[in-house]
Amino acid sequence: MLLPEFITATLLAERLPLTAFFASVTRDFHLAEDVFQEVCVKAVARADLFETKAHLMNWARLTGKNRAIDILRARDGRCIALSDEMLALLAEEWPDQSKIHAMQEALDQCIMQMTANNRELLRLRYFERRNCNDVAAIMGRKIETVYQALARLHKALGECIRTRLLSQSTS
Repeated sequence: MLLPEFITATLLAERLPLTAFFASVTRDFHLAEDVFQEVCVKAVARADLFETKAHLMNWARLTGKNRAIDILRARDGRCIALSDEMLALLAEEWPDQSKIHAMQEALDQCIMQMTANNRELLRLRYFERRNCNDVAAIMGRKIETVYQALARLHKALGECIRTRLLSQSTS
């Protein structure tokens, strides 16, 4: 049996992936947030039900999916959502949070290995969400050069992340 504190901490740590999963059902982020909150309340109230973290997460996904469908049906009498088969595939393939943390750590390490100029290019484009025209103007480059540099960086980051994840899995 899992303690209510552990259940709460686990669900909060998995909030974004669960909410994204619920949003794939509802197609409404705010409704998905409401479903997530209901799932949390139900899970803590039924703490004696869960034996493992995996059991809790499977229950949360299924309960949230069912609740989201119920809400959609109650709102307009019908549910226009992904098929049960597609939702089952999503639930099976949904990334484990520990894998996401490993990927994030690998990405951080790969970015730190880049030149300062390349990190600045990534910062402007993705963290500041500037378009390529703005990035080119700020960095004093041609837009084609920015596109080519981003393509090379995407490829290099992908290779670096794959290499790091592979080396972590063999250690």
